Amino acid sequence: MNDSDIHKIYNWPFLTTKNPKLIMLQFKINHNIIYTKDKLKKVNLISNDVCHLCEREKHTIKHMMLKCTYVTLFWNEFFAWWAQITNEKIHLPDSVLLYGPVNLSKHNQVLSLALLVAKYFIYTCNLAEDPLLFSLFKSQFRENILTERYIAMKNKTARLFNVNGIALL
Repeated sequence: MNDSDIHKIYNWPFLTTKNPKLIMLQFKINHNIIYTKDKLKKVNLISNDVCHLCEREKHTIKHMMLKCTYVTLFWNEFFAWWAQITNEKIHLPDSVLLYGPVNLSKHNQVLSLALLVAKYFIYTCNLAEDPLLFSLFKSQFRENILTERYIAMKNKTARLFNVNGIALL
């Protein structure tokens, strides 16, 4: 990865959303500063570092966002949903799911927002030890897209957040 790619990955959430929670989560992922169970156990704050969903593996950032069997199912459902609403079949490598894209398809802004919201959804479900219900993610995404669309219209940058042809709502 070159300096230009690192710069793009760092700027990606700031260019995608105005939501500080989404931006800060991505910042924490990029800097490996999310306090997962494995880190909390290392400093003796908890005794169990096992993922609450699969109850088999250590709860690390990579496991929480990518490798847990339940998260894998979530991402598969995400890709199927994306193909359904855009007629664009995608499969993104783990590095893009975790750190963000360097280059994306024609739906840059919308897909970027969907990825950030999906990661935030996974993160908050892990914090609350809730199941990953895709219908709840879609509801959160709907709220985020409406908020971003409103902000874009208010700032007269709506052309940058064009979702024509995508049946998101």
